Amino acid sequence: MRLNDVNGDASIAAFGFKATSTSTKPVHLAQVIFSNVLGSTHQSEDLITFVDKPGSSPSSELDEKYHDLFESSRDLSDEQLDNLRRRMRKVLDNDNALYTSTPHWSAMTSMSDWFIAYRTIGVSPSRFIYTVMQESNSDIEQKLTDQLRDHHDAISLLFRPLAKDGETDTVTVSPWDEPVLGDAFDDGQIAEEFVDGFETLSKHLKDSNGDYDLNYARDLRRVVKFGGFLMYVYMANRHNEIREDEGKDEPVPLVFNYTGNRNNPVADASLESFRVVGSEVQLATRLGVKKVLDRDGYKDYSEDDVLREIENQNFLDLNRKKDDKIDEDYEKFEQVFRASRDPEEDTTFNRLVDAVSNVIHDFSNRFDTYTPQATAQAYAWRAGLLKPRGNRANKRRYQPDPEMLEPIILSVIEPGKRMSLQELSEELRQRYGIIVGGTEEDRSHLAEWDIRLGASASESDPLNNQNYEGFKEAVSSLGYAEEYADGVTIVSVPEVEQ
Repeated sequence: MRLNDVNGDASIAAFGFKATSTSTKPVHLAQVIFSNVLGSTHQSEDLITFVDKPGSSPSSELDEKYHDLFESSRDLSDEQLDNLRRRMRKVLDNDNALYTSTPHWSAMTSMSDWFIAYRTIGVSPSRFIYTVMQESNSDIEQKLTDQLRDHHDAISLLFRPLAKDGETDTVTVSPWDEPVLGDAFDDGQIAEEFVDGFETLSKHLKDSNGDYDLNYARDLRRVVKFGGFLMYVYMANRHNEIREDEGKDEPVPLVFNYTGNRNNPVADASLESFRVVGSEVQLATRLGVKKVLDRDGYKDYSEDDVLREIENQNFLDLNRKKDDKIDEDYEKFEQVFRASRDPEEDTTFNRLVDAVSNVIHDFSNRFDTYTPQATAQAYAWRAGLLKPRGNRANKRRYQPDPEMLEPIILSVIEPGKRMSLQELSEELRQRYGIIVGGTEEDRSHLAEWDIRLGASASESDPLNNQNYEGFKEAVSSLGYAEEYADGVTIVSVPEVEQ
């Protein structure tokens, strides 16, 4: 067997898409969502030629047409033009959208249809997000189309000379297939909450009114940020939806830490809920592994069959060239297989499933596998849900950036509506599993997932005091909350701008 193939097929079986990419970023989600919405992509070879390697390919060596494209650049010296090229490259780099090694050039995805990137990464997970949007009873696609085809923002105007002649390719949007381990859009599934969320969020996006101020990067960002949040919470709750025994009643808890530090009970609970998500994603993937190995006939293997294949080194297809490394890998796999025991049903097949799942997750560096667990975490910290960021960060906690928190709130409250902060906290807990304090069910929800939150050295209930106050400040900073004289905080969202 090829562990990477099992790994990829297992995530498809569990989640409905391959969640094994080391480089997927929110910008990849954006480029696929937006190209699906528009039904086309634009390639911009002139744009890439102009901004690529201004240090090693000076302007004096560029085709003369690039000197005359910009009205403001016709009288520039080569040195001044190189400076312009470097500045324009920084704009693309900051969008994480410039990949000069790809066979089809990609460019900015955040402003207009001229900058929709060629779809090379993140197609299947992004197709799931696009399907959630289509399931919603909203006009979100039309609003996005209008915004993406508006070319009067500053970024579009800056790059227009280099992008307007880019070749257009038609995008054929393939339907998203439900995962074989259980439909994602059944009643009571977390995906249905995101369908409703996109429907509410779409009401906050600006409508086309024929003016030149339509294109709001803010609105496009809201959609992409909410999509990144969706991916993480969907993957976190998938095991609870497809597990073979009875699942838990509440979604996986995400304790948002607004205490301002990482050394208190709330921070500990946030860290623990992060670990629970990782465990749940791994357990969902294990069910996918079980499905794949059953499909491929491994259920008929006896223990002797497995050990013989290991001894003859016929069992695994490893990316190794040195015999001693291959020997070490097989030795490690045999150790994991012999140690694997299912307390409920100690069969050879279940032990093999455990062994394959364990080496994929626990020995990913040795066996060169990138797990759905790591993919989910990458979505979360790159989209701004987790702190600290980075591949090597330790003691991660849930503390969303304001740009992440805003679309989450707007997916719950309709324009022109009002609710108390306590009601908002309850809605977030029930829909997405977000816990910030302020509701009576917070602790029982955490207890259902074996997360305990004790008292701090200075206060008996830091979740409902310190953390809830921090959340109130975060919502107030976004301009959505106001505290009244009677101590009640009301959250309201204005009518959408026209």
